[in-house]
Amino acid sequence: MKSRAHSEQGAALVLVMILVTVIALGLAALLTRSDTGIRATVGLRDQAAATYNADGALQASINNLRNSTFNDAAGQKCFGGSNTLQLNGFYGADSAAVTCEADPKKVLIQCPSLSQCNRPGNAILTLGEVSGEDGLNIRQNTGSTFRVRGNVFSNSNINVVNGALNTNASTWARTTCTGTIQSTPAPSCNYGSTPNVLGDDPNYPPSATEPPVHRNLPACTTPNSVVTFLPGTYDDVYGLNDMMKGNSACKNSTWWFKPGVYYFDFRNNGVNANPLLTAGPDGNTWSVNDGYLVAGTPVNAAGAIIASPPVPALIPGSCDNPIKNASAVGVQFIFGGDSRFAIKAGQAEICGTYRVDRSPVAIYGLKSGTDTTTAWTGDGNSLKLTGVTAAGEFTNATTASLATAGGTPIASWNSTKKNDSTVLRVQGFAPTEAIPVGSVLTSAEVKILHRHTDITAADSFDVSLTTGGGPALTGSTSGQLGSTILKVDTIPLDTARTGALAKAVNAGTYSGSTIELKTNLVNSPKADTEYIDSIQLDLTFVPPAFRAGSGCVTSGPYTGGGEDGANCSLVTAVNNSGNQFYVQGTTYAPKAALDITLNNAAEQVFRFGVIARSLWVKETGSFAYTGVVIEVPDDSPGFVFSMYLSVYICPKAATCAPAGSPVLRAKVALVDSDPTTPQAGARQVTILSWSRPG
Repeated sequence: MKSRAHSEQGAALVLVMILVTVIALGLAALLTRSDTGIRATVGLRDQAAATYNADGALQASINNLRNSTFNDAAGQKCFGGSNTLQLNGFYGADSAAVTCEADPKKVLIQCPSLSQCNRPGNAILTLGEVSGEDGLNIRQNTGSTFRVRGNVFSNSNINVVNGALNTNASTWARTTCTGTIQSTPAPSCNYGSTPNVLGDDPNYPPSATEPPVHRNLPACTTPNSVVTFLPGTYDDVYGLNDMMKGNSACKNSTWWFKPGVYYFDFRNNGVNANPLLTAGPDGNTWSVNDGYLVAGTPVNAAGAIIASPPVPALIPGSCDNPIKNASAVGVQFIFGGDSRFAIKAGQAEICGTYRVDRSPVAIYGLKSGTDTTTAWTGDGNSLKLTGVTAAGEFTNATTASLATAGGTPIASWNSTKKNDSTVLRVQGFAPTEAIPVGSVLTSAEVKILHRHTDITAADSFDVSLTTGGGPALTGSTSGQLGSTILKVDTIPLDTARTGALAKAVNAGTYSGSTIELKTNLVNSPKADTEYIDSIQLDLTFVPPAFRAGSGCVTSGPYTGGGEDGANCSLVTAVNNSGNQFYVQGTTYAPKAALDITLNNAAEQVFRFGVIARSLWVKETGSFAYTGVVIEVPDDSPGFVFSMYLSVYICPKAATCAPAGSPVLRAKVALVDSDPTTPQAGARQVTILSWSRPG
């Protein structure tokens, strides 16, 4: 019995130990699970706290922007003096920081009013009210549709010869409509004189208040090259046409017009023409007959800015488009006088400059301005005689006596024989200010105030003027009979206006002259005496100026003659299968007609609308593009620009330095009624997107 008891006790002990072990393992598992749960709970709580902190920090930055006047102007910072908003001790012991960066690529349309709108109110606006002239004339294949995006407004009539005119907006014509017009609402034809601000001239100012610096044409020596033009004034249409023809020395090239303002005021023909320029058979029409014209900042096929355009250039898509990029810097082509532009066998793309408060006008036809003639005379403040280099046989021939009328003592010469003569040489006649480069000399005269004593015979003068390089300019006059009264003789020089003086005036290099005056006492007795009181040089010239459209450009009615004839168009694209023409910006020619024939368009031809006196558009039988030809961007309530906000959280830190990956990143847009002058507290901030990079 005793031994059995001891055996059972040992077994019980083993069972107890097994039970204790099982219980211990179970408790350990429970404790481990509990610890894991506690850790997970703490982790989730920390993550939630970070999320709440990030959301709160983002809201704080948005509120800061809402109550600021930040509009990404030059020198501005998002949050006052910094692009980082510090939120120290933002939540308990945690701190936060929010950084910002603008998104310069987003193009935004803002129209608080038509005067401040950065797009026209219409896709097409014609302003002419010329009897017998169509405001809008559309010619196309029967059954085809000419598509427009935006309003169409004619201050006269609309004539759709074939097919249909289709727009997604409204159509108005103050007089009649002919043909099929599709718009929403229905077209308002015979609108009469009912006031409508959309029919008014927006009166866009040019991008310059005076002609930019005069430029000579770049060298044309190598085919298949990039020929670079600099912003400025160009007046030689013959040189441009000679360069851009199929057999020129630089044929098949890319004609790159760098960003800036260009003024085309051709002086080869017409009023105040420059005789130094070659007069060509094309009048003052600039014709692109070869190559690829790229005007603006060049870009590659992906839209990235490149150093210069390639050869051949990819058209369309060769320059930075202001409808796609709010940072686009382009050109403005300004045309003055009867200068005009034609795309023939070449290709062209002209890109304007994006602006917040006005349309990106790429082509501009001047409607005001005129030439003014500058007259400089020796008795004024300029062109003074300043030295006598050879007095000949004259006595008292000094600068003081000859520079101005009434100088004393008067210069005199006593002849010693019949038919006697002597030579007086003077110099000076420098301008007190530089003559503008590109000026056209209109007259040059030497004036001599003199008399002689023999009343039975006449004196005479021969003049020779030298200035800089080139042959001397000569002239003569038969003079006057003897008298006791001083009289003026005028001797014209360089009447052809092609000599050294005209060239110096045109180049802006005229700095003075030397005049050699030969005095002849013909048939006078040897006792005759010649008195010369003054010698004067007078110049008149026409400096470069903004000139309103003139000649055939503004005469009407225009009936479709293109760039030639008594009534011509400012811009013409002719019917040639090899040409392409795109304007990435607004075309503004309120006093001129435009005549465009479409052959190979691959996208919208006129972006940001057309404003003209009269618009003629033809679609040829080979025209395959079925999209919108002329458009304006949709009018939005005013997303001025967008920006990125990145939120950083620094747990248990007094300050927060942005580093690593942000907890939250959001893209927001600032909305203002007037983006140029935001009102703190009155603006809206819209969250466009957000993400948690971590």
